[in-house]
Amino acid sequence: MEDSKLQAGIDDTENFRLIHLAFFTALAISIYVLENLLPRPFPFMKIGLSNIVVLILLIKWNFRSALVVAVTKTFIGGFFSGTVLSPTTLFSFGGSLAALIIMLVFIHSKIAFSVIGISIAGAVAHNITQLVIVRSILIKESSIFYLTPLMILMGIVTGVITGYLAKMFMDRFKKI
Repeated sequence: MEDSKLQAGIDDTENFRLIHLAFFTALAISIYVLENLLPRPFPFMKIGLSNIVVLILLIKWNFRSALVVAVTKTFIGGFFSGTVLSPTTLFSFGGSLAALIIMLVFIHSKIAFSVIGISIAGAVAHNITQLVIVRSILIKESSIFYLTPLMILMGIVTGVITGYLAKMFMDRFKKI
């Protein structure tokens, strides 16, 4: 009897986390698709609002959950927005992986970075990685790197926005 109660407790916890992970994934995908409807300052730039969900999961949960949401929102969001078979998906995927790794490094750093600082690091890493992928696959000219200052600046701006919103949500919903 004790084993079944213990097993039920484990299953309930696993189910709870799985249901919440599914919710966060659906939320990130929804934000990703909706953000594609917003006007952009440049055709290749968006704020990255769906990354708020990824950032919160990386800070509050773990790398694996954040990775699942980041990868899933990239491919399913790309499917719903009609870009899954375009280079955009590859750029987004590569940028997301780089951002996750850099943010994880910043989280585990001996320096206590704020949520906004972690977000800025991720956004800049995302943008720079996208430039490198574009250079490797699409545009074989090094002149693409003339966009580096703009991409860093946009990473700072979008990182501040997403970091601030993530911090605001984490403060509001302590039990995430």
